[in-house]
Amino acid sequence: MTPRTEIDKDALDQYLQRVTGGIAAGLNCAISSLGDQLGLFQALHDLRIASSQELADHTGLNERWLREWLRHQACMQQIEYDPEADRFYLSPEAVAVMLDTQHPAYFGGGFESATVSFNSLPGLVDSFRSGLGFTYDDHGPGCASGIERMSRYFNEHALVPKVLPLLDGVVEKLQRGARVADVGCGAGVATLAMAETFPESEFIGYDISEHALTRARNHLGTVDVPNLRFVNPLDEMMPAEPTFDLITTFDVIHDAAHPQPLLNAIFQALKEDGTFLCEDIRSFPSFQRNLEEHPLAGLLYGFSIMVCMSSSLSTADGAGLGTLGFNEEVAREMTGKAGFGRFRRLDFDNPMNNYYEVRK
Repeated sequence: MTPRTEIDKDALDQYLQRVTGGIAAGLNCAISSLGDQLGLFQALHDLRIASSQELADHTGLNERWLREWLRHQACMQQIEYDPEADRFYLSPEAVAVMLDTQHPAYFGGGFESATVSFNSLPGLVDSFRSGLGFTYDDHGPGCASGIERMSRYFNEHALVPKVLPLLDGVVEKLQRGARVADVGCGAGVATLAMAETFPESEFIGYDISEHALTRARNHLGTVDVPNLRFVNPLDEMMPAEPTFDLITTFDVIHDAAHPQPLLNAIFQALKEDGTFLCEDIRSFPSFQRNLEEHPLAGLLYGFSIMVCMSSSLSTADGAGLGTLGFNEEVAREMTGKAGFGRFRRLDFDNPMNNYYEVRK
């Protein structure tokens, strides 16, 4: 195909709209994150409907700043406006997405994850020259917090009742008493959900992010769950001999600087009859299919540059898979290279992730 050289006015208008819309979306991340931090979405929900002055009276914040924030959010169609009453409110859908952590559509933590990564922009200029990215901890504690919030619903409400029963014989093993490793456990929400449900089993969460481990240990400190502990594998390596009945990774492999050695280590640490449950981003084997068929491709490639691929390139020899780089085809190839002989994609509907049962 030969690229056009003459400007088409309609195409120009459409392109300009896309660019200005993208800039508006970038500003919206920051402004929505600000509202999240200040509790404005929750306050507006508590009031049911409010003017800027009523919201100021309720929160103790400055009315003029709140007025501009409310107007911006209404223009971005994230809150609703009643022109007759000159008041603002949240739709039920907005409550589900912005506030209700018990709803599968909740994505309120996405603003926090996006905006904390903005701090790395000056360094990313050098990354494009040097090839080196940033670890998760380089982004500060907000990155671990945002990721925990985005993934909390699945980890807390879907993993144990819906996904684990899809694995062959795993629930029965956990009920009897098994050894489990959650590799790249993050804030430990999934690990904690499993450990609470299966008190006869022994769980260990591994993560190299100290910010995430701090959150995980704080969560553990609020409950009585003696069968779980969290460690940094740089201090306590995962065993190099068959130890675990179940090993899990939740959106971890594509982030790893050395994914193949990580999969090799998982293979070595898994018992002969053990199961590896791998959750990773749903994507297609080619960029063209992601471009044409993946509704979240733009979001995920953006997260890749700012966070995920950056993490995978945080060492000079990093693999740089990227957020969409560990598709099912790659997963089959890499787990097979590690020594695994059986691979099955689980029949679980999730718009963001695939789930694989991998065995020796």
